[in-house]
Amino acid sequence: MDGQVVARVAANGGVIGAGELAHLRCSSDDVQRWVRRGELVRVRRGAYVDPAQWARAGVDERYRLTVLAVARSRGGAEVVSRHSALALWRLPLWDVDRGLVVLSSDVQEAATRAGLRVTPVRGLVAVRRINGLRVQTVADAVVTTSSFSMEGGVVAADAALRAGSCTLDDLEDARERLLSSLRGRARVRKALDSVDGSSESPGESRTRLLLVALGLPVEPQFEVLDGWGRVMARVDFLVAGRVVVEFDGAVKYAGADGQAALVAEKLREDRLREMGFVVIRLTWADLARPHEVRRRIEAALRRAAA
Repeated sequence: MDGQVVARVAANGGVIGAGELAHLRCSSDDVQRWVRRGELVRVRRGAYVDPAQWARAGVDERYRLTVLAVARSRGGAEVVSRHSALALWRLPLWDVDRGLVVLSSDVQEAATRAGLRVTPVRGLVAVRRINGLRVQTVADAVVTTSSFSMEGGVVAADAALRAGSCTLDDLEDARERLLSSLRGRARVRKALDSVDGSSESPGESRTRLLLVALGLPVEPQFEVLDGWGRVMARVDFLVAGRVVVEFDGAVKYAGADGQAALVAEKLREDRLREMGFVVIRLTWADLARPHEVRRRIEAALRRAAA
């Protein structure tokens, strides 16, 4: 492939648009040949990605690369918005449409075509630049995403707060500026009232939302002290003072290191049980069965009381 194209793809973070290829005097035949050879991956019309980066990317990363490539293919003048902006900020995505790239522009009405939605620019939206593209700030992207998905907004907000990408004040400022121009205002209010930067993963964020929705008294990231007042363990959640609820994504137990972690985790749980706590582990599948989760926790509370 042409050396100038390789350099431009690298400078763009692994993507290139048709306009840039034309500016480098690459013909459509050149581009088609590079795609056939696997030297470029075509992700959308006029949007291309470096094949090595595409091959090793997970679901969220492929979506991020697609957003970059599509925005580049349209000249970069539009603002990358909503969950597409969250992707460029490398925040976790949950309950969002990864098949849809969202951009904002000076249009009168929103329109969707071939996996691209272009919406009117909100007059008070805050913008930053990533890889030369105009992108909503973290706080604005969280708020606009929350208007479509409460859980998606909370998962992203929790991660952003924990990473220091934004503050609660930033989120409140974004809500005040944008709320009147958004649909789903009740979802936005509920999402921002539910954020908690102590959650360490999307699974923990969703577990907290589920426990609260079930009406259970929850203390996240609770520190259990031993007889000398030292922190013996920090648990994901303590319910009603006696039941420890841990979210288990299972990935951390893969490989030899994972087996050692599993043994250490079992010893930790044994100590918690010796101290009178009942321990429950929840997985991704459990989060889709709220009635079963409530039944298990109520049974655990009865055991703890006995």
